[in-house]
This record gives sequence, structure tokens and C-alpha cells, in this order.
Amino acid sequence: MKIHTYFLLIIVLFMFLMPGSVSILAREKVELKVQKVTENLHCISNAGGNIAVLQADRKLLLIDAGHARLADDVAETLYGFSPFPVKMLINTHYHRDHTGGNPVLGQNAVIIAHENCYLSMMAGLQPEESPAGIGIPSGTFKTEKEIKWGNETIRLIHFGPGHTGGDIVVVFTDARVVHTGDLFFNGIAPYIDVKNGSDTGNWIKTIRLLAKTYPDFTVIPGHGPITDMKTFLKFADYLEYLRQEVKKAIAAGKTRDQAMETVDITAYKHLKEHGNFMTRKNNIGWIYDELTRK
Repeated sequence: MKIHTYFLLIIVLFMFLMPGSVSILAREKVELKVQKVTENLHCISNAGGNIAVLQADRKLLLIDAGHARLADDVAETLYGFSPFPVKMLINTHYHRDHTGGNPVLGQNAVIIAHENCYLSMMAGLQPEESPAGIGIPSGTFKTEKEIKWGNETIRLIHFGPGHTGGDIVVVFTDARVVHTGDLFFNGIAPYIDVKNGSDTGNWIKTIRLLAKTYPDFTVIPGHGPITDMKTFLKFADYLEYLRQEVKKAIAAGKTRDQAMETVDITAYKHLKEHGNFMTRKNNIGWIYDELTRK
């Protein structure tokens, strides 16, 4: 009997150590960071895009939902500092590092986004996916929407295309906090979604308008550390510089590749890059694509 049990344990161990099972045993645990912004407002980072969490009246409101693969970790983290259920989830735009967790975190919540975010999510559905399966928003708006959540007044504002064609900014008017979504990559070379209607010119105008309207508000960016409006304005300066230099390259008859090699970006070498995709050179290329888009 003991020998039988011994061999059974060996077989089970062998099965778990098969290549297809290694990921089960060695599932990478991402360390999520929780930062208190105000008494009732927190920010969860490292789950994809920064997630804002507002607690009031024994319920939670979330801004964005992170990656799908980290949704359970986010849910566990939420429960670690608040036992209350998520009853509203707001998506700042359609990218899946912000909406991937919708099905898990928003399963018992109203999910709200700009109408263009909804359309982009629907257009991106894969054959094996369903709207419910990826957490398609159940409520949309065109320009602006106001929400009362406990004592907090929240404004959802679409200023037109920027990072994508369906970005929104979330303003916590009483807490004096703005969640920008991916209209702000703090300290990071941004992604500029040309295929989804990005407009860096309008993006810059939006940042400057926000800084003028809410000059002393705390800023939760889509990616990177929480900061202030002065730092947000420096990001606008980066986009403005690239637009000016790329315009000069286009006027000089340079190709996309030539612009990427010749536009001087040494003043912004402090910006972090991610792999071979979110790089300063690709920022030049994307703005070139945008400015020559028909």
C-alpha cells in the first residue's frame, strides 16, 4: 500500500512538472502597490494602467480595471483594504491594460465609458469572445457625465481625441484629484494610437486646459507615479516638441525612418522605454504617421 502511494505521488509530481504545467506551479506573483490619495480615494498600480478606488456608502467605484491576468490579484488587493463590493467601474479608454479586468472586477457593477471606447472594444472583439466575456460597458456618454458617489462629485469629460479617439478624464471635484487615463504617461515614453484616431495636437490642448482649470489638483496618470499639474504640463511640452520637430522633418521631405533617426530627442532621454515598442523613436514615427494621415 505504501509502495502504491509512493509511485502515485511520483506520477502526480511528474505531471505537474511537465512543460504545460510549469506555469501553474510558477505563476508569477505581481506585487501590486496601494497608495492612499485622500481619506476615501486610493490608487492601485502595477496591474496595468493605474486603478483609482473610491469608497463611499459601503460600496466601491473603480477607474479602470487593469490587465485580465491580474484581475483576481486586484480583487484580492481591494478586499485587503475594503470589504465592500465594486458597484461602478469607469473605463478611461479601450486598451486592455485598462479594461482587461472588467469581467472580474465589474461583474456586479455598472460599467461606464465614452461611446468611442465602447465602439473600439466592440470592434476589437475576437471570434472566440463575447461582449459580456470582455466586460463591454453598459453605459456610455458623448461629452460629459456627472456622478454623485457619497459626498464626492465626479465629472467624466471627453475633450476629443488624444491618446485614442475615446479618452476621458475623471475629475474628483471634492477630493481635488484628476485621473487622466493614458493622456499622461508620467516619466514614460507614451503609446500614441494612430489607428484609433489619436490627435497629439488636441492632446496637448487638453493637458493645458486641465492645468489651467485645475492647477492645484493631484494627478493620477494612466501610467507612472502620482504627481501634480506642473509635471503633467512637462509631458505636454514633450509632445509639442516632437510635433514641431516632425513637422520640420516632413517639410524637409524626410521619410518616416529618416525622421526617426534625425529628430534630436536627447533632452528626453530620461523617459523610460518599454521593450522595442514604447520608445522615444517610435513616438517620432507615430507622430509622423499622425501628421501624414489622410
